[in-house]
Amino acid sequence: MNPVDCMWTEKYRPDRVENIVGDFKEKIMLYLQNPNSIPHFLFYSKTPGTGKTTLAKAIINELGFDALILNSSDDRKIETVRDKVKEFAITKSTKDGSKRIIFLDEVDGMLKASQDALRNVMETYASNVIFLLTCNNINKIIEPLQSRCTAIPFALPQKEEVGNYLKGICTNENMEFTEEGIATLVNMNYPSIRNCVLALQDLNVESKTVSIENVKPVNQLFGDLWKHLKDKNWKEIKKVVLESTVDPRELNSFFWNKALEEEMIKVIQITCRNEKDIAWGADSKIIFVTSLIEMIK
Repeated sequence: MNPVDCMWTEKYRPDRVENIVGDFKEKIMLYLQNPNSIPHFLFYSKTPGTGKTTLAKAIINELGFDALILNSSDDRKIETVRDKVKEFAITKSTKDGSKRIIFLDEVDGMLKASQDALRNVMETYASNVIFLLTCNNINKIIEPLQSRCTAIPFALPQKEEVGNYLKGICTNENMEFTEEGIATLVNMNYPSIRNCVLALQDLNVESKTVSIENVKPVNQLFGDLWKHLKDKNWKEIKKVVLESTVDPRELNSFFWNKALEEEMIKVIQITCRNEKDIAWGADSKIIFVTSLIEMIK
């Protein structure tokens, strides 16, 4: 089975700008009418899961340009900019008359020295490359980078539009739903569209109707897993992380917050270490699951 078919967040990721949930798409579609005049873009929002990455990938798909895609919080070293980014930027496109695209996701995770180097690459090779940058915290982006981009804030999506998007998934998956159930699911997970889709897939896995009595927020599952940790039932947590759509990095952050609230020093230290290892590129599932035994000791 194709992994994309397993993860609904990927299976139902819109591949065209016009199909994306958000009020910014009309502006982007105007830019796409003249591809070689498209500016560098910086998409930002305080809330993860609102469609920044989806929009960038839809732009790449529609333009059909050569593209380099990097997660800046993983590939955040200055060597990445000097080697991968610069090498791609100086190379001529394989498609005559078109530019190339470099997509840096979560660029607020990039070190300042790397951002300084990136600024120089953007200046030097602007005639050959379009940069697409995304971030959650725009204050972590140096001003010279911001000034070289058209910054587009992601306002909160319309709940009705999110609901219609979820209904489309239900119809495609032959899932039964009620209007009240869809509205409840949106309200519980809003504004994260990603969490809405994850919650919907969890209901499908459990063969449940999307109704008020069945809907629960993604964080409720996290709360259940926290209880398992306190009961030293690490195998149940491992099973969920390895077999479901749970994002280990988000779960690790949730555990960190709970440990702070309950002053569980060891768990605080372990989750901090996990975050550092994941940020440097380690596999999030391996790191998190491996740390569970240490957490319960």
